[in-house]
Amino acid sequence: MTGILLAGCLPAAYKFRGVPYLRPKPAAALPLTDQAGRPFALADHRGKVLAVYFGYTFCPDVCPLTLAQLTQVWRDLTPEEAARFQPIFVTVDPERDTAAVLARYLAVFDNAVGSDRGLGFIGLHGAADALATALAGYGAQAIKQPHPGSAAGYSMDHTASIFVIDTTGNLVEWFPFGAAEDDILADVRHLIQRGSRQ
Repeated sequence: MTGILLAGCLPAAYKFRGVPYLRPKPAAALPLTDQAGRPFALADHRGKVLAVYFGYTFCPDVCPLTLAQLTQVWRDLTPEEAARFQPIFVTVDPERDTAAVLARYLAVFDNAVGSDRGLGFIGLHGAADALATALAGYGAQAIKQPHPGSAAGYSMDHTASIFVIDTTGNLVEWFPFGAAEDDILADVRHLIQRGSRQ
């Protein structure tokens, strides 16, 4: 009887609002370079919750909407929580998205989220083979679609999910495009708080 009573007092397990992986696994490496020209390593960001998004700067709608959403999530965290959250934008268009292009593009979102507090998006780019490795590690895809005669010349069809990595470096869930901002915020906040207890 005592065992039954004790079991009944245990807190309910947290229910993720995104799509959780049945078995969280170490997040795949992103063997790329950031917008400042520095090699990127996931291990350097242990202790933070990471939100990884694959997109490109010429994207007309989905990418800027998703980055704006992550910006708002960041703004809604407390200053202490915000310091433990790091969105990462991986370009799937290395042909056009150089380090300088990424820096200019992400600066708009950095200013909105609080670059004055030392917060800012990490933008990653790399050669085609390194990008292919990164995409495969997250089960993501990117396909070039030519548009002859258009000013852009081509667009990129790509996976538009947000991949969430916890403070220990495990890939724990993903959010599809269009997920509610409040849902992303709730899960990010939960993971930050869980990380502070570990």
